[in-house]
Amino acid sequence: MAYIAALPSLICGLALVVEDIRRFRVPRTWVVTGVLIQLVFFIALSIIERNPAKVLLPLGYALLSAAIQFLLSRLKPGALGFGDVTTSFLVGLAVGSFGLMPYLYWWLLMGALGLLWIPLYPKLIKHSSHKAPFVPIIVFAGIIATLIPAI
Repeated sequence: MAYIAALPSLICGLALVVEDIRRFRVPRTWVVTGVLIQLVFFIALSIIERNPAKVLLPLGYALLSAAIQFLLSRLKPGALGFGDVTTSFLVGLAVGSFGLMPYLYWWLLMGALGLLWIPLYPKLIKHSSHKAPFVPIIVFAGIIATLIPAI
């Protein structure tokens, strides 16, 4: 049930990956729409299971994720954009619904995959004048992190 409940974030996240790679932008309206639909799913799950933690814990993880990414963007201006911060909220919401360990795996994977992605991106996209988009790392690290406990 958890994987089905997280589908809005997955679908929106994948759309954001494509947009970030193609146009190097993250439409805020897409993120807000994805977050709102995801929250509706978690609220419904919370009501069905009579467990407010089904919505409150993921929301807490999402807020923490966005806050950490925002602070990181301030520590090194230009390294992360506001789209990375908002996408972290969206993905943190979904990954947070799986619990603490997948959430921690997500952060570890973002760091590890990011270290590989940043130098690899210019080689993959030969004519790019942009720095490496980070939304793909945020989203794919989230997908992998939620699958690790299932392995």
